[in-house]
Amino acid sequence: PGPEWSVMCRGCCEYDVIRCKCPLHGTPVGYAVPCCRNAINECDPCIIHPCSIFENCKRCNNGTWGSRDDFFINGRYCSECRPGWSGGDCMCGGVIRKKQGHLVLESYPNNARCEWTIQVDRPFTVELFMMVSVEFHHSCHYDYIEVRDGDSVRSRVIGRFCGTNRPPPIHSTGNSLHILFVSDGYKNFDGFFATFQETSCTLPPKPAHGDHFLVYGPNDVLIALQYLCHQPYELSGISQRTCLPNNTWSGSSPVCITGCPPLPRLYNGYQQVVSGAQPLTVEFICNHSYALSGDSQRTCQADGTWTGLQPFCVRCREPKVSELVKQRVLPPQAPFKTPVHKLLSRQLRSDGPLLSQLPPGFHHLYTHIEYECASPFYHHSGSSRRTCLKTGKWSGRHVSCSPCGKHPAFDPERPGEAHWPWLAAIYRRSSVGTESGVSKADGQAGTPKKHGGSGSRSTSEQASQWQLVCSGALVNQRTVVVAAHCVSELGKGYPLDPDRVKVVVGMHYRHDNRESKALQHLRVSSIVIHPDYDPLILDSDLAVIKLLDKARIGEKVLPLCLPDGQDSEVTEGQGLVTGWSPIPDPSLGSEEKARVGLVHLTDVVPCENQYARNGVPVSVTENMLCGSQKPDYGDSSICPSDTGGILVLPGLAQFQSNNKQTQGESREPWRLLGLVSFGYDQGECDPDLYTVYTRVDSFKDWIQAHMK
Repeated sequence: PGPEWSVMCRGCCEYDVIRCKCPLHGTPVGYAVPCCRNAINECDPCIIHPCSIFENCKRCNNGTWGSRDDFFINGRYCSECRPGWSGGDCMCGGVIRKKQGHLVLESYPNNARCEWTIQVDRPFTVELFMMVSVEFHHSCHYDYIEVRDGDSVRSRVIGRFCGTNRPPPIHSTGNSLHILFVSDGYKNFDGFFATFQETSCTLPPKPAHGDHFLVYGPNDVLIALQYLCHQPYELSGISQRTCLPNNTWSGSSPVCITGCPPLPRLYNGYQQVVSGAQPLTVEFICNHSYALSGDSQRTCQADGTWTGLQPFCVRCREPKVSELVKQRVLPPQAPFKTPVHKLLSRQLRSDGPLLSQLPPGFHHLYTHIEYECASPFYHHSGSSRRTCLKTGKWSGRHVSCSPCGKHPAFDPERPGEAHWPWLAAIYRRSSVGTESGVSKADGQAGTPKKHGGSGSRSTSEQASQWQLVCSGALVNQRTVVVAAHCVSELGKGYPLDPDRVKVVVGMHYRHDNRESKALQHLRVSSIVIHPDYDPLILDSDLAVIKLLDKARIGEKVLPLCLPDGQDSEVTEGQGLVTGWSPIPDPSLGSEEKARVGLVHLTDVVPCENQYARNGVPVSVTENMLCGSQKPDYGDSSICPSDTGGILVLPGLAQFQSNNKQTQGESREPWRLLGLVSFGYDQGECDPDLYTVYTRVDSFKDWIQAHMK
C-alpha cells in the first residue's frame, strides 16, 4: 500500500514486497505487503506491528498469519481502540442516540477533529457534564471542545472550553447537542470525559376545578405551563409557571376557588385544595421542621368569606433546659401595644375553634414560657419569661440554673457579717505528742510562710485532737478544693491519710457552741494531690478532697462555681479573700468569724521584686496569682501572711464592671479564682505585702475530672 508500512518490518531483516498466502488455506492476501525474508529467503510469518501508524490503537494485531488472522485481509489493524475512538483504524465522532451515556477521549493525537451529536427523544432536553484536560489558550484557539445547542456546526454556540477548569453543567434547549473537538499539531494532553442524560420538568398535577396548557419553545421544548379555572371558579395564585434550568417549576401551584377572595401566602409552607370537598376547602401544610400554628383548613362559605383564621408556619421548638430548671407554659397571648395587637389578641382568645394540636416540642405563636430554678438556692441566669415570635425564634436569652455561686444575702457594705456557704473548714488530726502544722512563731522574719500552718491554740482546741489548719472551697456535694500543702506533710508530695482529715461546712463562728445545728461534719474518703505539685516552690499547690459523706445543700451550705473561660484572663483586678485563720484570735473568743478582705491582683513582676528586696527570692509561675490587700475596704480582717483561705470573684456589679451595685442579689455566680498558697511574714499585718495564690483556672479540667 505504501512505504509507511515498512515500519512493521523488523529492523534486522531484508525488505522485499511479495504476495503472501495464508499458511493453512493458501488464500492470497490480495495485495503486496512489505515483508522480511529470513535466512533461507522465505517470508517470515511474524510481522511486527507496533501500531505507530495508528495513533489511537490501544492494543494492536501483530500479523501472526494464523488461520483466523484477518489483520491484512479485512483491515482490522487495531484489536482495541483508545476510549473515544472506534473502527479498524480507530476514528472518532458519530451520532449517539441514548437517554444517558458518556464520551471519553483519552490522549488525543495531533491534528484531530472529532464531531459527536447527542440526541434524546422529544420533548426532553440534554444535560451535559464535562471534565477537560486540553491545551490552554485565553481564547481556546488551538485545542478546544466546542458545544452547540443543536445537531450541527451551524447551531448556536453554547461555549468553547480548553485548559483544565471544569465547565459548568450545560443544558440544551432542544433534544440534541453538538460537540466538536479540535487539536493542532503542537502538543497533546489527557483529553476529556463527559456524561449526558435526558432531562425535563415533570408535569405537575392539574388544579382541581381547572386545567393547565403546555407552552413549547424552540425545538418543541416544554418551557412553561399556563393555568386556568373552570367557571365559576377563579384562580388563586400565579397563572404561569416556567421550567427552570434545575428541572423544577417556578412558584407554587395555584388553586381554583369560588366566591371567596384569594388567601394570603403561607410563608414557610403551602396550601392546596382538598380534593372532592364541597364547599371549597383549602388545607395548609408547613415545610419540613416547621409546625402549623392555627387552623389547618379553611372553607369558603356562602357569604363569600373563609372560615377560621389564617394560620402561620412557625418553628418555635421548645427551648431545651436542664433538669434544674422548672418551666410553666402559658397560652398564646399577643402583646397589647397597638390596635392591631389588641385585635389579634381578641381573636386568639375568642370562643371560636381551639388552636390545632401541635407535634410534641412545638408551640403556637405568642406562647409564653416562664422559668424558675428548681431550688431557691440555685443561681438563675437568662430570661425568666420567653415568647414564641413570628420568626420561629424565642424572645429573651437561654435559661440555666446553676447549683453553685449564689449568695443572695451578701452586703458589700458589711462584708465581715457575711456567711460564706461554700467555705469549708479543713481539720487535721494531731499526732500524739506532736504539733500539727507550723506555728506563726516558727516563721522567721524574711522567710516565706505557707498559709494554713497551725500556731498557738485556744484552750478548747488544745483539748481536742482536731486542729483547724486551712480553708477550702466546696464545689459540689462531695468535692472540696484546697491547697495541697494543707493536706500533705511538710515538704512532702503525697497526701495525708484520709482518716487524719475532716471537713466542716456551714460554719459561721469558729466555735461549735454558737451554731451546732447548721454545722455538717463530713468524713473524707480520699485526697488527690495534683501530680505537678512541687512542695519546695509550691507550684501547682492544689488538691481535691473527696467526701465520704454528702454535703446537704441549703441556705447555709452551697457550692462555689469554678472559673469560666473569661476568668482565665484575670491577671489584674480585684477579688475577695475569705478563710479561717489557723491561729484563733483570743480577743474575739466565741465571736470569731471567718476573715474577709478585698485584694488587688497584679502582675507577677512587682510581686517577685518585693520578695527579692526583702531577701526572699521566689519563683512565681504561670500557675500562680499575686495580690495585695485593699486597706480601704470596710473592716478588712485579713493579713497577707496568716489567712489560709480562698480567693473568689464575687458576682456583684462592681467586680464585673465599673457600675456600682450596693446591695443584694448577685448578677453573676460567685466563682473560685485562687487558693492562698504562701505569703511574706514580717510579724505584722502589712497590707502592702503580696500574697501568692494558686491559680485555679489552670487546673479547671483536672478538678472537673475528679468531681465525677
